[in-house]
Amino acid sequence: MNKSINKLIAIWCCFSLLQCTGQVKHKMEYFNIELYKDWEIDKDHSSSENRKFLKKENERIEIRFSSNKIHVEKSSVINPYLKVQVFRSSTKCLYAEGTEFYQFSIGISKSYDEVGKVTKERDNDKPYIFTLQQLIEKIKKEHDVDLEDLTQKSIVHRREDTALQKPIYEVHLVSKKSPDYQTDYFLIDGITGEVLFETTYFNRDEKSPTPYYQYLRLLKNKEQEDNAFYKNYKGKDYTKKEWEAFEEEWFRDYEERKKGGNFFWDNIFKK
Repeated sequence: MNKSINKLIAIWCCFSLLQCTGQVKHKMEYFNIELYKDWEIDKDHSSSENRKFLKKENERIEIRFSSNKIHVEKSSVINPYLKVQVFRSSTKCLYAEGTEFYQFSIGISKSYDEVGKVTKERDNDKPYIFTLQQLIEKIKKEHDVDLEDLTQKSIVHRREDTALQKPIYEVHLVSKKSPDYQTDYFLIDGITGEVLFETTYFNRDEKSPTPYYQYLRLLKNKEQEDNAFYKNYKGKDYTKKEWEAFEEEWFRDYEERKKGGNFFWDNIFKK
């Protein structure tokens, strides 16, 4: 009888342990305004009772109070990283947190319940096989610009683009040739790291389409060109795209012919 009871207790303990391990908890964090008592008012912004701007050396804090949430953003004047935390007004416990880089979300964003259990988790970096760190290294190596240095006045965007059907990065760098008037632009594939398009634009030129839309226009023009009539050969009309495929097939067969393969090209001229 005792053995059966001990066995049941052991099974119950194992089940309880599995339940606990399945509930990922994090040390509960609470909002405490006293943490910022030695920070000074940031006079570059206008503070109010419901919105406070504080600073300490290179760090900056913005705190927004509402009826149900306390929104805290911690940034820096020397790098583009921003830490965002949202606390419940009623209990002051952490509700959600995440990190941004040039105002787009990076890393893991999390939401918590009132006991610190993770209720929602999002990997913002997942679509980008060519990682943010690789992008930073690429720009530093190829253009001698550090994207982590705000003093270099760069701009970076990224998104899963619906028109291109792929994740992309857009990088704007101060032009070395004309830093006061021009910006260098790079559209980069978020999977391969390939530069899809690059150009330089005038900063105050509001009439011209943005570099991104210039690229879309180029793609559209190329598609129209590829599908338009290109030439007629032996009574057959070819688009440019079809002709390029035809030439590629000829080249493959020519290489095979040299190695003793078929005679595709010779057969064409015999017709």
